[in-house]
Amino acid sequence: MSKDETSQDLSSQLNIEEDKLSTTTATASQVEASTESKTRRTSGTFCFMDKRQKYRVINNDIDMTPDDLIDTDYLTMEHTFTHAAYETKQRRKSETGLKAGRSRSDMGMKVYATTIDLDDIHIDHTIDTEEGYPPTDFDVEQAPSAYYLPKIMPLTKYPPTIYVELKETPTVYLFSLPSFSYDKGTADGRAAEEENENYAYITVGKGRNRKMGFQETQTRYTMFQTRHSLSTRPKKKNQMCFASVWDMYDTYAQLAQEEEEESDDEMVMYQSAAAYLLRKKRLKKKKKKPRTTFEEIGQTQQFFDAAMLCNRVLASKDYAEAQKKFRGLVSMDPLAPDLVYIYTMQSLWYFESEETLNRPIMSVAFNPKNPDILAVAHGKFGYAEKLNGIVCIWCTKNPCTPERRYRFETPVTSVSFANRNPNWIACAFANGDICILDITSYSIKVIAKSKRDTNPCFEPIWATSWVAKDKSQEYVMAAGQDGRISRFTSTKTHDFICTPMMRICAVEGKMKGLETPKPCLKVDVPIIRYPAALCLRWHPVISHIYLVGTDEGCIHRCSTHYLNQHMDVFKAHSGPVYSMIYSPFMTSLLVTCGADNAIRIWIEDLDDVIMTLNCASAVYDVAFCPTNATILISVSGNVMAVWDLRRKTHIPCTEYTFPGNVTLTYVKFSPSGDNLFVADTMGRVHTFHLEDTPIAPYYQRRMLDDAIKRALCTRPLLLLQLEKLERFRDKYNK
Repeated sequence: MSKDETSQDLSSQLNIEEDKLSTTTATASQVEASTESKTRRTSGTFCFMDKRQKYRVINNDIDMTPDDLIDTDYLTMEHTFTHAAYETKQRRKSETGLKAGRSRSDMGMKVYATTIDLDDIHIDHTIDTEEGYPPTDFDVEQAPSAYYLPKIMPLTKYPPTIYVELKETPTVYLFSLPSFSYDKGTADGRAAEEENENYAYITVGKGRNRKMGFQETQTRYTMFQTRHSLSTRPKKKNQMCFASVWDMYDTYAQLAQEEEEESDDEMVMYQSAAAYLLRKKRLKKKKKKPRTTFEEIGQTQQFFDAAMLCNRVLASKDYAEAQKKFRGLVSMDPLAPDLVYIYTMQSLWYFESEETLNRPIMSVAFNPKNPDILAVAHGKFGYAEKLNGIVCIWCTKNPCTPERRYRFETPVTSVSFANRNPNWIACAFANGDICILDITSYSIKVIAKSKRDTNPCFEPIWATSWVAKDKSQEYVMAAGQDGRISRFTSTKTHDFICTPMMRICAVEGKMKGLETPKPCLKVDVPIIRYPAALCLRWHPVISHIYLVGTDEGCIHRCSTHYLNQHMDVFKAHSGPVYSMIYSPFMTSLLVTCGADNAIRIWIEDLDDVIMTLNCASAVYDVAFCPTNATILISVSGNVMAVWDLRRKTHIPCTEYTFPGNVTLTYVKFSPSGDNLFVADTMGRVHTFHLEDTPIAPYYQRRMLDDAIKRALCTRPLLLLQLEKLERFRDKYNK
């Protein structure tokens, strides 16, 4: 039923009710007049609309009076009613009932009843999602009557199907700058040239100081949610699951093996673009079958890792007390009444394996990131020996067996770890070759290797050192038997490109430094004019300066800025120089050792030797203590000597003799200063714990300086030069 029909029924019902109340019969005009008068009486107050009805507007005998704005066909209702469907009170059909139902507060206002359903009102805060949706074939459900409560669906139930329509917004051009071309010489061409010159002036010319900004713009993506976009809530349930650490490790390891492998496209050879711009084919690896036999499992890296961890656990039981002392968990009491400074060396363990037994150790290198990892190079100590090369990677947590073992046909002469890539190690050989290994692999994994077409060296390389070229690359410096100082740079083709830095030449004439007797005149012509470079050491402060020790007993001061010539040279020993080291507390203090059974201490910018420590045989290596500035260790023959410069310098404080026909070749302190590593020609690396040492002072440099000055009390001229040099350095530093 429509609204017009409803209003007509209501008006007819009112007319019938009024006819029943009146006692006279009226015509249609009289009924209308009586209805208007009764309507005015129900208002209760004077209305200005009633006053306006008294006046008529007639133009050319035509009644032009405007109609009343209030439609009398609709009945008034109480203002407390909000909706016709929720009306609970019965409507009063008589005029008397209408007067009695009204209150004083709503006198003069009329509220009209309505039958509009709220479900017919479309509320959408974004866009009309049903716009353009094709009509369906099924019949539309009829709306419920306004006089009955509609069926309310449960709040947790949503329509199972959601229709989403995606539309593309029209493109809006914010700015467009077309390009034009004109003939040169014309008016338009000259104007275009002026505009181009002005543009170049304000962008790259002198007028470019203006503030410019580069910003990319794009339509903002905003997602809206309405009541029409609700979906069915998914069902959830709780379930318990347990996975151990081993399960997760095996799962991720298996997933890592099934990663997608990318191969270059076949059309690369026909394309002119760069390789990284071309698309690539993705080939999925097939899932490997699980290994069941020991022959298959024993060759995997997972098995080697598990065996390494098991060896560490088993070794920790045998070396529990030694590991506690090595880690510093058991320390001596500095206030003990029975404390004596006798520099006791307590043996903890030694690194040795059956394969490396009786193979001389030529070099030992510690990892810069993890001091517990060390690389040991086994080669030949004598010229006539014929041995293969072995590089063993040891860990202080497992002194029983090496964790990596690499075998080579040529004896290894030197090893050194990289600083930026601590998993890389440079290995030098007796035939002049050099390569970089990745120790993360159990087998030999070569990162780069030198070749004969670029490496001119055929003699043994005795020293290697890593140097940072820039923030992302390092190169290797090598010193060999033929006196060559070469730089090896790795490339993407796994080759080492050799660049000659300089070549050490024989020194003639009088030199500063150690005074040696004048040699006899030589009538014969020497076979070679290039002495062997036995050791290489970089300056601790100046990055481009390095020192080279030769078999002539000379030390050459060189720089990477000057090729084919040295900056300075002085005589340090009467025999070959085997090692040299800077003091960690005084960067100008240099200690050298050589074949003349002596350890000499030098200070930069002073020509004379400061102090000489004599030993029983040739000294192959020396090490400074990192926690006590005056303590140093030397190895000569089969004797390890402990020196303390502030106590005595004519003899060592303590000496330890190793049994058998053995020669000590290497000595190194741990970063804590309490442990010591000593290598010999029998293929063993001994680990000692240093005890009963003096308490380290707070001012280490001052103590070292006082010890040196006390040793120079019998040489006043040299002491005066040293004090003058110190005043100059203090003034220069300020």
